[in-house]
Amino acid sequence: MSALVVMEEGECLHLLSQAHLGRLGFTHRTLPVILPVNYVIDGDRVVFTTDSSSILAAAINSDVVCLEVDDHDSLSHTGWSVLITGHLNELSQADADDLTSRVPLPSWRPMPLPHVVGLDMEMVSGRRLVQ
Repeated sequence: MSALVVMEEGECLHLLSQAHLGRLGFTHRTLPVILPVNYVIDGDRVVFTTDSSSILAAAINSDVVCLEVDDHDSLSHTGWSVLITGHLNELSQADADDLTSRVPLPSWRPMPLPHVVGLDMEMVSGRRLVQ
């Protein structure tokens, strides 16, 4: 029999650090938007890149957003989901340069002038489906 277990914040952060692809949810012109993002963890924020032409750029410095990351096993019907809620902020060029000198920022597509964006982890929650 399956059970849904609420995870502690530490376990959520550990799982978040092991994955590198999530779904960023926000609103744009009052409509919901969900976009995949490649990310890294830097202290108490999730960091990723975007470009100025992306609709994601409109969410910087304004709305509350969320990042959902998960994994599952279809055979055992187990898995987990972590949800981060907070605000997006564009990193200064100095902070972006410092970060990229320490950690490579993954991206699935080339961007001529990427914006480095941080999601402050204001709320962290997670659930695990166990047998």
